[in-house]
Amino acid sequence: MKKFFSLFFVILLTAPVALWLVGHMRGNGDNTVRQGFPLPEAALWLDRGYYQAVEGWFGESLPVGKSLKIFHNWLNYHLFSATSATAVHIGIDGWLYPGAAIADNSESTIARQTGHRLFLDLHAAEKMITATERRFLITVVPGKSAIYPEYVGSDTAASQSPVYDALLDANGRHPLTGFIGLNPVLKKTKLSGIDVYHKRSRLWSCGGAAAAAEQILTFQEPARPASYNRSDTVCPPPDNDLYRLLLDEAPQEKAPLAGYAAGPHAVNGPMAVVYGDEYLSRLLPFLTHAFNTMEIIDSTREPTFGRNVMALESDLVVLESAENGLERLHLNLEALYAMAGGQMQGVVKRNIVLDRAMPVAQCALDITPDGLQIRSSGEGALFALPPVSGSTNSVFRMVKLTFSPAHQGRITVKTRPDMTGLIQKTLSRETRYLIIPLPFDESVAMQIGPSQHPGVFTLEKAELLSFYGKNPPPVPAVPEDSSTVGDIYRGMDIQPIERPPASTVTKADAETTVHPTDALPELTLADIEEGRIFQRQGKGADIVVTGTYTGVSGPVEARVVAAGTDAAVVPWTVVDGSPENGLFTGILHHVPQGGWYRLHVRSGITPWMVRKGRTQWGVGMLVACIGQSNMREWFYTGSDLQPSRLVMLHREGEWIVPGAAGNGALALGNRLAATLKIPVGLLDYSVNGTGLTARAEWGKGFWLDTGPDGIYRRLIDGVHTAGGSVEYVVWMQGEADAARGTVSREEYRAALERFVNNQIRSDIKNGSSRSQLPFLMIPLVKRPSGKDATCQRIRDAQMDALKTVDECHLAALSIDLENRGRQHLAPESYATLGIRTARTILYLLGKVSYHRGPAITAVTRVSDSAIDVAIEHRGGTDFTPWSAITGFDVLSGQQPLPIASVSRRNGSTIHIELEDRVPRDFSVRYLYGAHPDASNPVRDNTAQRLPLEPFSQ
Repeated sequence: MKKFFSLFFVILLTAPVALWLVGHMRGNGDNTVRQGFPLPEAALWLDRGYYQAVEGWFGESLPVGKSLKIFHNWLNYHLFSATSATAVHIGIDGWLYPGAAIADNSESTIARQTGHRLFLDLHAAEKMITATERRFLITVVPGKSAIYPEYVGSDTAASQSPVYDALLDANGRHPLTGFIGLNPVLKKTKLSGIDVYHKRSRLWSCGGAAAAAEQILTFQEPARPASYNRSDTVCPPPDNDLYRLLLDEAPQEKAPLAGYAAGPHAVNGPMAVVYGDEYLSRLLPFLTHAFNTMEIIDSTREPTFGRNVMALESDLVVLESAENGLERLHLNLEALYAMAGGQMQGVVKRNIVLDRAMPVAQCALDITPDGLQIRSSGEGALFALPPVSGSTNSVFRMVKLTFSPAHQGRITVKTRPDMTGLIQKTLSRETRYLIIPLPFDESVAMQIGPSQHPGVFTLEKAELLSFYGKNPPPVPAVPEDSSTVGDIYRGMDIQPIERPPASTVTKADAETTVHPTDALPELTLADIEEGRIFQRQGKGADIVVTGTYTGVSGPVEARVVAAGTDAAVVPWTVVDGSPENGLFTGILHHVPQGGWYRLHVRSGITPWMVRKGRTQWGVGMLVACIGQSNMREWFYTGSDLQPSRLVMLHREGEWIVPGAAGNGALALGNRLAATLKIPVGLLDYSVNGTGLTARAEWGKGFWLDTGPDGIYRRLIDGVHTAGGSVEYVVWMQGEADAARGTVSREEYRAALERFVNNQIRSDIKNGSSRSQLPFLMIPLVKRPSGKDATCQRIRDAQMDALKTVDECHLAALSIDLENRGRQHLAPESYATLGIRTARTILYLLGKVSYHRGPAITAVTRVSDSAIDVAIEHRGGTDFTPWSAITGFDVLSGQQPLPIASVSRRNGSTIHIELEDRVPRDFSVRYLYGAHPDASNPVRDNTAQRLPLEPFSQ
C-alpha cells in the first residue's frame, strides 16, 4: 500500500514538468505564477525564489493541486502517523501537540534564569498595581503535554517547560499573592472525565476553561448573580487547529479578543482589565457574568504588559498567559511605575548614597552636582552601589536608577547573577529610569554596567523602593522636648543640600609637575572599531576617547586627523584632566561630519609621545533597513554595482565592508554618499518571513514582539551596538500579513502606528534634524501567488499610515517593477528601489524638490464608452507610454468591464475606451490587488521615471 501511494504521488508531481518539456505548457520570462510555468533559466538554478515560484505554480495552476496536497498530508497522518509540518508533533493514538512546545522542553540554566527573572518582574508588577488599590491576579494555562503527557510518545518531552518550572519553584518559596495555579484543578477535571484538551486542538476545551474560570472566581470572590447557570454559557466550538495545520489547511477565522466585554446580568461586581492570549476566547464566557465591566487586551497584538493596562479604569487586573508564552511575556516595569507612581500607597523611598559607589572594573567614578559621573571604557565596565536590603515575604523591594537624558546604550545590572542572570535594559525616551526588582535575600550588592559603549555617563539618582502594603513602618517619633530646647535634628544623618561646583579642567590648569624619579606616563588607546560610522547630530558628532595609562597621572589630550594624510580635523584637546584607576575617558565634542578619520592621543606631560589609532572611522548618516525578505534581498540580490568607499554595512553587531552583492543597498548608499559627501552606514536587520503582528507569525517572529529573544530586540541591540541613534528607518514588509489573511486594514494600520510610535521612536534615538525619527515605507510588493483582497488591504493600510503617523513618508513604490520568482523582485528592481529611496531622503534633507510620481486626482465619464483620468504631476510635465497602458480596471459594482484601450490624451490626462457603454455606477482602479498587470505602467518624464501611484475608488 505504501509503495502504491508513493508511486502515485511521484507520477502526479512529475507529470506537469513532463508535459511542459514536450510543449504542452506555456512558459513565462517574468517567472511569475499567473503568466505560466517559470522558465528554468541558468541564472535561477541556485535561486530559492525560482523553486518557490514553481511550487506556487502547481498550487495555482492545477485545478486540484491544493486538494492533492491536503490529501497527501491526510494519508501521511492517518496511515503513517507522520507529518512534514514542524509546527505539529504527532503523539500516541493520533494525539497532536504543538511541535515547538515539545522540542523546547530541555532543562537549561538560561531557562531557569528566565523563569526567576520573570518571577521577580511579576512580583514587582503585583506590588505596583496593588499599591494603587487594585487587585492583581496571575494565572498560567498549562500546556497540553502537561495535562496529557501519556500521549506525547517522546522521550524528550517534559510535562512542563523549564521556564514555568522555575517560576513555580520560586513561587513556592516566596508566593505571589495573586497567583492562581491551574495544574491541580485541570488534572482533577481530566480525572472526572471531562476533556481539558481535545485530541487535535492546540487550545483548551470549554470544559477546561470552565474549570479554570471556577478557580479564578473562587479566588476573586466577586458578586455573582443568583440566576447564573454555567450550562447556559455560550462557548466557542472546538477547533481542530493542529489538525488543520498538519493538513496545510487555512486556519479558521477567530474573532478579535481586544475590546469591551460585559456579563449578561447586571452585577455589582468589579471592573476588570484582562490581559491575555488566545486561551481567553474560551475562558471569558465563563467569567463575564461576575463582573460589572471587562476591558480585554489581546497580548498577541499588544505583547507588552505596561502602560496599556494601567491606562484603563479598573478594580482588578488579570494577567493570563499560556505556559509556552511565558518566554515572550514582557512586563514593562518602567511604564507601570510611570502610570502608578502618583497613586501608590504604602511605599517607602530612600535615596542610596552615591558617594559610596565603588568602581569594580574598567571605569572611574566622580561625584558631580548632577550625580555620579561614570567614565567607562565600554563593554566590561562595572561599578557597585552600596549594599541594600533585599526583598522579604512581607516587604518587596526594588531599585529605581535614573540616568541623564543623553545616556546611550544598554545598561547591565547584576543582582543575583547565579539565579537571575544578567538584567539588560535600555532607557525609554519618556522615563529615563530603570526599575530593578531585588531578589529575596538579606542583602543585595548591585553591580551596574553603564553601557556597552565607552563614554562618560551620569547616574543622577538611585532610590530604594520598599513596598509595605497596608502596614507601612511607623514614622520615627520626634523627641518631646524638641520644640523648646536642644537640637531638633539630633541623631539624624544630615547631608548638605548642595555640593560645591566641580572644578573645570583647562589646558593651563592641567599642567603637572613631574619629579625626575617618577615613571613617565604610558598610554594605550582603545581604538574605535574599524569602519564605524557615528551618527551625526546636525553636522557633527561627539566621540568618546578612552584607554589605559601607567606612570604619573596627568591630563590626556586627543585629536582627530584625516586618514592617509594626518591633516588635523580636530586640534589637540584635553579630554580627561585627571585620569583615575589606570583609565582615561573623555569626549571630543563636535567632530565634523566626514571621513575617513583616525584618532591620536598623548599625555600633556609628554606631548612628544603620540599614540596613533590604526582604524578608520567616520561621522555621517545611519539608515536602519528593516522588514522581511524583500528588504533583506536589498543586501544579497544582484551584483551590478560597486560600493562607494564611503558606504559601510552593519549586521549582527559588526561593521562590514560591502562587497558587490546587494543592488538595493548599494544603490541607496552610493547615491547618498555621492550627493552628501559623507559616510553612510546601512543597518541590515531584516528577517525573512516575519509579520508585523502575532497573527501573521510564520515561525520567524513578528515585529510587535518586544520580548528579549524576538526579532525586534535583535534590531534594537544592533542599533545600540552601532551607537543607539539613526537618521532614518526604512520599512519594507507586509507579505507575511497578506499571506496569513488574518489582519484587517484597520488592524494593520493601528499595529503599524503602535510599532512606529511606541517601539521604534521610544527605543531608537532620533539622529535626524526633523521633529521625529523619520519612518520611510515601501508598500507591499506584487505577489504573483497572493490574493487580491488580502494584499490590497495591507497595501491600503500602509498608505493610510502615511497620513496618520507623523514623519512617516513614502520611501518608494515597487508595484511597477519586475518580479523574479514567487515573491521577490528582479535584481534591477532592487537597484531602482534603492535610488528612489535615496531620493526620498534627499528630499527630506532639502536637496531635491520632489520624490513622488504623479497621482490620480479625478475620474470623469466623457462619453457613452469613454472615461478620462486626470493626473497631477509632482516633478514631471508628461508621462509615458502614450498607448497600450496597462494596470487599469473599470468596474460596475464588483464586475470588471472589458477595456478596449488605454492611452494618453494629453500630458495630464489618461483616456480609457471601453468595449461597451460606461454604466452609471462605474468605478476605476489602477495597479490594484496582488499582481496587477504592470507590463506597461504609467511613469512620468523625469530622469527618475517615477510611477503613477496606485488608485482605487
